[in-house]
Formats: sequence, C-alpha cells, structure tokens
Amino acid sequence: MRNYFAVAALFLSMAALPVHSEQKQCSESQRTRMETKSDTIRSWDALYRSFMTYRACLDDVEAQEGYSESKARILADHWDTLPRLSALIRKNPEFGRWVMLDATMNIDDLHKIRESAIHHCPAGMKRICARLVKQADDAVAENADAQK
Repeated sequence: MRNYFAVAALFLSMAALPVHSEQKQCSESQRTRMETKSDTIRSWDALYRSFMTYRACLDDVEAQEGYSESKARILADHWDTLPRLSALIRKNPEFGRWVMLDATMNIDDLHKIRESAIHHCPAGMKRICARLVKQADDAVAENADAQK
C-alpha cells in the first residue's frame, strides 16, 4: 500500500512539472522592447496585444509608467473607444484588472477621464465608468498625499 501512495505521489509531482516549465520568463530583450514601446500605444487592441505578449514582464516599474501613459492617452483622447475596452475586459478579466488608473498619470488626464466617465458614459457602461471615477479619485488623492 505504501508503494501505491509513493507511486501516486511521484506521478502527481511529475504531472505538475510541466505547469512550472510552461510559465514564461521575461527575457532582457523582451523587457527592453516592452519598456521602449509601452508609452506609445494608442488603441485598446494594441494595448491588449502588448499585455498578452509581455505578461511575464509586467512587473517592470519603468514599463508600468509607460503603460500608464498609454492608458491615460487612450482614455483621455479617445473616450469613444471605451466600448472596445469593455469588450476586451469581457474577453479577458485579467486584462481588466490590469487596465486601471494610477497616481503616475497626469492629474489633468485623470480629471478629464473622471469627467468623461461621469458625463459621457456610453449606454451599458455604467459599471466601468463608476470604476474609472473611483480609480481617478483614488489616484488624485494618492498624488495629493505624495505632494505633502
């Protein structure tokens, strides 16, 4: 009976090995490409492709600031594309959790996004607009606290 459990344990541990080896690591060249491009993205589809391509690298602080710039530019300058963002979030909720406003964004952009979410929220998008208002308020408050 002990041999059965030992064999079962060995089998289960071997079955788990591919899961770890399938997780991609972020190469230095990927990190460099991501950091170079992260602040120049101007559409939700391009941002989604970048997110999917560089997911293993998304802990990079410099790239996060670049991505914040891209998110702010798309929301502030292309508000009418919010339905596309909503569709991508439905497709991939992880992307939705990643696309958020933060204190590294320009205060004027945060105010513009907040106002658009309050006054120009597309039909059926109340939930995402409410989330953007809250995130904008939180980011502005965090920025104000950092200025003290």
